[in-house]
Amino acid sequence: RYPVDVRVSGKDLIQNHLTYYIYNHCAIWPKEEDKWPKGIRANGHLMLNSAKMSKSEGNFLTLAECIDKYSADAMRLTLADSGDSVEDANFVESTADAAILRLYTFIEWVKEVIANKSELRTG
Repeated sequence: RYPVDVRVSGKDLIQNHLTYYIYNHCAIWPKEEDKWPKGIRANGHLMLNSAKMSKSEGNFLTLAECIDKYSADAMRLTLADSGDSVEDANFVESTADAAILRLYTFIEWVKEVIANKSELRTG
């Protein structure tokens, strides 16, 4: 539905798809700027352990597979560490493994604090 707020595409499509996306909107609606795109955002490639993800090469993980393998929280931490914008986002499985340990350690620490809260300082 128009107007489009933002179009998101891979950085490899900037020179062709995104350029013509702007040209087409300006040509179709030359006097209706309210129908022109409001914004464009480019993102980098998805990498898995520093190699570009590719279904054809079998170098691919889905979000569901990541959640099953690492947990949703470990996946979130790894994605937050993987990069953003036009950088290539690199999902590193060893980072996800380490995130599981960090989360476990944090949960155990919280349990210990709660169990010993009567001994904590007040005021």
